[in-house]
Amino acid sequence: MTSLSSVTDVAHHLARLLGARPSGLFSDFDGTLSPVAPTPDSAEAAPGVSETLRQLASRVSLAGIVTGRGVDDVMRRVAVPDLLYVGNHGLEWFENNEHHVHPAGLEAEGGLPEALREIEHRLEAHVSLEGVIFENKRYSGSIHYRLTTEPGKTGDVLEPIVQEIASEYGFWVSDGKMVMELRPGASVNKGSAVRRIVTDRQLKSAVFLGDDVTDADAFVVLRELRQELGVQTCSVGVLTLDTDQRVIDNSDFLLDGVDDVVSMLLELVDLLPEVTDQEDPE
Repeated sequence: MTSLSSVTDVAHHLARLLGARPSGLFSDFDGTLSPVAPTPDSAEAAPGVSETLRQLASRVSLAGIVTGRGVDDVMRRVAVPDLLYVGNHGLEWFENNEHHVHPAGLEAEGGLPEALREIEHRLEAHVSLEGVIFENKRYSGSIHYRLTTEPGKTGDVLEPIVQEIASEYGFWVSDGKMVMELRPGASVNKGSAVRRIVTDRQLKSAVFLGDDVTDADAFVVLRELRQELGVQTCSVGVLTLDTDQRVIDNSDFLLDGVDDVVSMLLELVDLLPEVTDQEDPE
C-alpha cells in the first residue's frame, strides 16, 4: 500500500470485515493512538481515544493494545479496563486482572540494568548524552535519541555500541523512530503476540493498527494468517514524517496520522453493532 486511504473507506471496510466473529481489533499506542511525544513519559492518549476504545470493546469480541511499553505504563495512559494489554512487544500480557510474563522476559530482567549502564558509559565517550533517554521497561529496554542536537550522528554512534553489548548479554536489538530497543533473544514480538491471540481465541477476523517497524511484524503475521487459516485480516498503517518503508509495504490501508486514526475509530463505533453473549460465546 502506498497511497493514503480515506477515513470513511477504512471504517466501512473494517466494519464489514469485523462482522466475521469472533472478531479482534488491536492497536499500537505511541504514534497510533498517541501523538509521538518528545519523551516516553510525556505521551498521552489522543483526546477521545479512551472513550472510543471503551465503546469498541463492546462491539468486537476482543479489543486490545499491543505495545512496546510496559503493561502498567500503557494501562495508566489508556485507562480502559475491558481490554487485553500486551506489553514489551509480547513479553507481558494482562487480561481479566491476570498478569503473565514470558519466561524470556523474566530471564532478561536481571541483566538489563547492567547492559543499559554499559551502553550509557560507552556512548558517553563518543557523544554528548544530553537528550538521550535510557528507559528500563523491566523486561526490555529502550534508548531514545530524538531530543539530541544531532540525532543522526548519535544514532550512527549508538548502533554498533548497542549491537556489541546486546550480543554480550544475549539480547536482540530492534530499531524504531529514533529509538533502539534491547529485547530478550527469544523470538517474541508483536507478530508472535498477534498470532497467539488469533489462534488461541480462534478469531475469524482481526485488525491491527500501527505506525512503526515493530508493528510491521504484526502486519506480516496477519497476512500469513489470512493465507494459512482463512482469517479475515486487515493491517492499517499510520503515516508520520519518518514512517519506515516496511510499515508502508505491509499495510492494507494507510491513514494520515493519529487524528485520522481517531476519526476512523469514531466512525467505526457508529458502524458496528454491540456484540451480545449469544453472538460471541466465550
